[in-house]
Amino acid sequence: MTNPSHNSPGAASAGTASSTFAIDPRRAHFIKKYSSTLVAFGEFIDGYDTTVIGVALVFLTPYFNLSSASQGGLVAVSFIGTAVGLLVFGDVADRIGRKKVFAFNLWVFIVSALLASIINSVWMLWAVRFLIGIAIGMDLPTSAAFLAEVSPKARRGRIAGSLPNLTWVGGAIVSILLALALEPISGNSTWRWMFAFAAIPSALVLLARHFLPESPRWLMANGREEEARAVFKALDLDEESLVVKKEKKPAREYRKLLHGKNLRRMLTVTAFFVLNTTAGPIVTFMGPTVLAETGISVEQNLYISLGSNIIALIALLIGAMIIDRVNRRTLGLVAAAVLTGAALCVGLFGGQSTTILIIGFVIWSFTTQLGPAVLAWVWSVEAYPTELRGFGSGITQSCARMFSALTAAIIPGLVHSYGMIAIAPFSAVYLLMFLVVLANPWLASTGKSLEETTSVAELAAE
Repeated sequence: MTNPSHNSPGAASAGTASSTFAIDPRRAHFIKKYSSTLVAFGEFIDGYDTTVIGVALVFLTPYFNLSSASQGGLVAVSFIGTAVGLLVFGDVADRIGRKKVFAFNLWVFIVSALLASIINSVWMLWAVRFLIGIAIGMDLPTSAAFLAEVSPKARRGRIAGSLPNLTWVGGAIVSILLALALEPISGNSTWRWMFAFAAIPSALVLLARHFLPESPRWLMANGREEEARAVFKALDLDEESLVVKKEKKPAREYRKLLHGKNLRRMLTVTAFFVLNTTAGPIVTFMGPTVLAETGISVEQNLYISLGSNIIALIALLIGAMIIDRVNRRTLGLVAAAVLTGAALCVGLFGGQSTTILIIGFVIWSFTTQLGPAVLAWVWSVEAYPTELRGFGSGITQSCARMFSALTAAIIPGLVHSYGMIAIAPFSAVYLLMFLVVLANPWLASTGKSLEETTSVAELAAE
């Protein structure tokens, strides 16, 4: 986007107000084609890092002689850092803009990833894992808000829900493939190379994000209508721009979220996200650690984890085709019911049969990515108005990460002490998820504009 005070290449002359913010056709093409992917690619880095610590623990445990408690703690500490980053930088992104947060958050991740690869003591690993979590926490609410704000209503589920999850699983698959390639060469030092590699895609995404525009809905909400129109046009969302409410810059009143229907929306999406990230980690990033407790070899463990993530990728591709066509609430109900059964089956019978354990893991992983993983992202941005979307999404995802931290901290010890039966109680988590979706008809948001789902008029009136 051109600055009116500079004669940058491709800018129209400032003869009229409407031409002041014209965008060069080549850059408009870049914005339309790559903006969503570049933003969603932050989830590739999150998926790689979240999975890499689960995989790396297979190597870190003998290297540092880690206890079960330390294994869980090393995963949990990055989630605590992410929760901190989410709370702070979700609000910052609402105040200063999405693009400014994108400009520096990956620098923190790159430096932390490189530091993690050269540490020589456990306390240093704890420290850098916390910093990595903060860096990821900077990106998540900003990415979620941006993707929702540049998505047409007919494809918002695919862009704001499926796309970031596809890149997340892509990052997870890359981390496992890297471990399989490096393990025969570097042995127990494989984890160092896995941590260091994360800096490469991060640097590439950081460079490419320099060319992103600011979110047009954020621009509109902050009184910069002409710039917003130019970005909407570059994104080929002229029709979408017409439904954005034109008004003076809205007051950022946090109390809007703390009563009435607004509070119910926040509690609903937060509860759904929290429930998904309480039980889901058992088969995602903690899968290798859980499977290791059954006596499965390192190589078999990695192949099972790889297969589980490939199944998840297939589920996401299927989900991307249906998320904007089916009733999202119905999808949430069906997925929660299937996951209740899968978790119960793994817990009750997984310890008696490796076949049942693997089949249960596959069904669990497939269903999570087909439904709740995508729905959590979509609903967590649809519930909040533009001026508070980063902040609200930050609260929701921060709570979710804290419960992921809790699961990561306790699961290794529980499975080590009690076996797979310790997983059975997590079926109740999915039963609660079913009840949350059942009690909230407004979650049937398919095909509605972002302004309809966030009920801007209601927010202003309450």
